[in-house]
Amino acid sequence: MKRKVIIDTDTGVDDALAIMLLAADPEVDILAVLSVFGNCTGERAADNARYVLDTCGRSDVPVYRGSDVPIKQELRLNPGIHGEDGFGNTGLRPEVSVATEPNGVDVVLDLVRQYPGDIDYLAIGPQTNLARALEIEPELLQKLRSTTIVGTLGPALYRDTEPWADRRFRVSRDPNVTFDIDAAEAVAAHEGDVTWCGPYVTRQALVPENFFLEIAESTGHAPAELITKISADYAGFYSRSYPQPGDERVMGINDSMAVAALLRPDLITASVQRPLQMFQDPATGDRYLAGVHPIKDETRPLHRVVVDMNFDGVLEMIGETLRRPLPWR
Repeated sequence: MKRKVIIDTDTGVDDALAIMLLAADPEVDILAVLSVFGNCTGERAADNARYVLDTCGRSDVPVYRGSDVPIKQELRLNPGIHGEDGFGNTGLRPEVSVATEPNGVDVVLDLVRQYPGDIDYLAIGPQTNLARALEIEPELLQKLRSTTIVGTLGPALYRDTEPWADRRFRVSRDPNVTFDIDAAEAVAAHEGDVTWCGPYVTRQALVPENFFLEIAESTGHAPAELITKISADYAGFYSRSYPQPGDERVMGINDSMAVAALLRPDLITASVQRPLQMFQDPATGDRYLAGVHPIKDETRPLHRVVVDMNFDGVLEMIGETLRRPLPWR
């Protein structure tokens, strides 16, 4: 039986690659993709997801508009990393934009009612859609087969009061959580099979830009070529932020880590079960989540926090996917 997946995305460059990994897998049935603000506006995130799926020959996968603004706080976006359009300012758009109705949160709730216990939910943007769904169905996470989220600062040190100070976070800390901390806290407060795969682990793997350029050049496959088109500025950001020997250009594959954690749990080499706690940086006012050590008689839900992965295995998974010829059905 195919794995049923819902993708919740603020479709930027690394989101596009993550969507491709799922779109190419013959054992995955993508029930729906819904958008959220973050790397770009929610409207662009929906259209970008549609463009990625169409490029991969997966026009059969439905895309829905989700949340365009956070639950309470002011809207923040990430144009300096992914470009104003989320696609490195390439201006790429699908032939037909995604309609505003039906709303993606309603679609998720309907799908969970239709397939209770069978759906894997992948959230690779702010957790606003999940939080809004939880307001309507408080037991949502328990009715999902699993929930995998890109976010959290990872495991805080024992009695740590400044988990954001880790050098991995010196450039970009945890926007998926910070852009809607109220939503993230709501998700963290609910029981379920939840895995958080945040920058603590994803920043450990910066991939040479040439990895993607070589695949696109040698295969000529449309998905690989799309990644190279939209990632030029993205790789520039990472290369400036994390200088490499010989000025090698590199880029992040953050959201692909979560896909690997979902599809290939054997690639997770270390994780911990922790309750999640909110921390606030007094210098910036930004609030974050980190996994903390359980206290005696702990009552907070314990979620899985990934701390290390087989990065070579993740790269092999990406390379095999991008070299696979279309059609991906």
